[in-house]
Amino acid sequence: MNAYKFSTRVSDAGMITLPFDSHLYNTDVEVFIVPANRNSTEKIRFSANDFISKWQGCVKGMENVSDEELDRIKHECLKQKYA
Repeated sequence: MNAYKFSTRVSDAGMITLPFDSHLYNTDVEVFIVPANRNSTEKIRFSANDFISKWQGCVKGMENVSDEELDRIKHECLKQKYA
C-alpha cells in the first residue's frame, strides 16, 4: 500500500484539493487529518559552533576517553538536562 503525505489548506467550504495529478482520482481512500502546528514545522538551524558549544560542557577535556565512555558521559549529560 502506498501512502502520500502533503500539506494543504481546508477551504472555507471544507474542501481539500490534492496537490498532484493522481491515479487516486475517483477512488475510495482513507484520510487522516492532522492540523499543522506552525511552531513544530519550523526547522531550527544551528551552526557547527552552536553544536560544539552545547556539547562542550559535557565533553570538554575528554580527548583521551574511549568512545564507549564518551557515549556514556553524553548519555548522562542528556539525562540530567532533560530529566
